[in-house]
Amino acid sequence: MDTKEILRFDGVHTGYGEREIIKGFTATIHEGEFVGLIGSNGTGKSTLLKGVSGLLPITAGQIWVQGEDNASLSQRERARRMAVVPQHFAIDYDFYVEDIVMMGRNPYLGFRDREGHRDRDIVARAMAVTGTEKFRGRLFNELSGGEKQRVVIARAIAQEPEIILLDEPTSALDVHHQIEVMEMIVRLNTESGMTVVAVLHDLNLASRYCGRLIMINDGQVVADGPPEAVIVDDNMRLLYNMRMLIRENTLFEKPEVIPIRVLKPQQVENPLSIHVICGGGGAVRILDELSEMGHRVTLGVVNEGSDDWRMAEYLGLEMVAIPPFMAVSPEDQRKNLALMAGADVLLVADVPFGTGNIENLRGLSDFKGTIVMHRSVLSGDFTGGLVAEALEDIRLQRAVVMIDDHDDFLAMIGTIKNGFS
Repeated sequence: MDTKEILRFDGVHTGYGEREIIKGFTATIHEGEFVGLIGSNGTGKSTLLKGVSGLLPITAGQIWVQGEDNASLSQRERARRMAVVPQHFAIDYDFYVEDIVMMGRNPYLGFRDREGHRDRDIVARAMAVTGTEKFRGRLFNELSGGEKQRVVIARAIAQEPEIILLDEPTSALDVHHQIEVMEMIVRLNTESGMTVVAVLHDLNLASRYCGRLIMINDGQVVADGPPEAVIVDDNMRLLYNMRMLIRENTLFEKPEVIPIRVLKPQQVENPLSIHVICGGGGAVRILDELSEMGHRVTLGVVNEGSDDWRMAEYLGLEMVAIPPFMAVSPEDQRKNLALMAGADVLLVADVPFGTGNIENLRGLSDFKGTIVMHRSVLSGDFTGGLVAEALEDIRLQRAVVMIDDHDDFLAMIGTIKNGFS
């Protein structure tokens, strides 16, 4: 059964004076959802919340709150339906924490009214839910950032809203307080049934805690759905112009984003074909950098699910891959040799060798290009000396360039104009 619509945006436009930020935003939010608004800086996430809360005028389109036109609601009526937790909350005068939370009852009190027993009970419950009752007698400005944020959320709860709007609720908090605040918001959503709309910059927090993400770019919706449908390569490149590795966090079963680097337009004039022998995670960075430079990169034989394999999958590189815990068979190595046959350079990356992957080194003496090997391969020999023997066999046929780290390799190929001599 579908849940009830609680908030709807129909082609909404808003901004600051003549500077339009939100440009036709359309979305429907249902009762009990936890929706995260994500996007790069300046895309309109916070501006949208200000439009909903009445702080900015809607210049076109409509916002509907529980079936009523938001523009027709008075500020007091709006505050009874939705509460706002701003990104920054500062007061010049010293108020006690309990007084700050009591401000949440203002929409229900007249100018001359004093709070009654019910108001005090609601405030006490809001402080209990947020764990701020122990601060009630302290001055707000004496609290830490995390404590202040919990007090401001308690004030919002005291409004008894159907909807809570949060603008970067964790932006100024350390990791401990980020998780503490997000878990508190989840409890409000799941235990109290409160609808939550939160602007979040941290993609991993958004992915972990939100049931639905709305991605905004240039004031419009560009993606809307569960985290696994929104946090995908194309969307990340569109918004952030970065290379990011996206993988499933197996603990939370949600997508996890690992930022790698800002994309750079510079590429080499004469790209090389480079085949990389790797495994585990020792070649993640070099695969990324070589690909970004414009070189044609292939690799093998790698285990499916390893970090090197994930990076190659993300970059769309051609490779020979086998299931985890499987040994490299002669057939796998034949495929690997066929893949490297046309390469200019063969790089043996920082990878330990055991009986499972020693086959990767068989037949390299026939390779026609330049062989470059990471020196740590010799110290990472778990084959009882087979790596040293394989290297000696190769050296009888050709030169092998030994490097200490991948920066050495990048420096080498950076000076090449027409391939290795």
